[in-house]
Amino acid sequence: MTANPAAPISFVTFYMELSAGIMANIHQTTSTITVTEPHRTMRTMFASARLFHPDCRLVILSDRETPFPPQPDIELIRYELDRQQPMLARSRAWLQYLRAAPGHTIFLDSDLLINGDLAHVFAEEFAVGLTYRDGDKKWPINAGINFAHGAALPAAARFHQLWLDEFRAAYSHRSVWGGDQDALRALFAAVDFARDDSFTQPLGALAIRFLPCARYNLSTANAAEMKGYYPDATVLHFKGKRKPFMFPYWQRYLQNTKKNTQM
Repeated sequence: MTANPAAPISFVTFYMELSAGIMANIHQTTSTITVTEPHRTMRTMFASARLFHPDCRLVILSDRETPFPPQPDIELIRYELDRQQPMLARSRAWLQYLRAAPGHTIFLDSDLLINGDLAHVFAEEFAVGLTYRDGDKKWPINAGINFAHGAALPAAARFHQLWLDEFRAAYSHRSVWGGDQDALRALFAAVDFARDDSFTQPLGALAIRFLPCARYNLSTANAAEMKGYYPDATVLHFKGKRKPFMFPYWQRYLQNTKKNTQM
């Protein structure tokens, strides 16, 4: 593997319009998931990525039917996906994308803000990078952001196939919400996450890089408190009830910096 941290990065998000019935199904698992202003949220997330990575590629993965406004700076890739199984559909879309990916790839939820340069992550040798948090026994690995190294894309695709296979085999009953993170927990059940550093963990012949959420996927423990300034975190995740703080953070701390390029 030849690591090239300076290579352009593709920031890839997933969005699929869901019915009221599917949202009600999701709310049986978690009441904090809301979808408001999805296109503005995606544009803001992408603008934060471009702020620190001006040469990056911006991509949305979706199904065949979801409508999108014209977005000339963002590439839209559509696949045949099942809207009744949104998390399984996302996993399938990620795998399909990786099989033709042009280089370094960061898959990320739209309710994140990039708060610093992520190119250094790719200076290490790995196939896939995942973020973890100590103290969360249910979902120690958060799938809201994950990395595929551009010099190891076939290996990254193999991991995503293993991940999808575990999802289908053991957690297909949670294909609407949570099954992907259940599958990650099962794949890495032997890993001790009681730590706070970056480290590489083999999974068979695959090198998996683990990055602490405190720097690469930060969410405050209390949703109501995510209204501060977090200069030490390169990725901020405004998940669940933290979403109202996403736009104010962008406007106050990122939008008007001299690096910003308007979208």
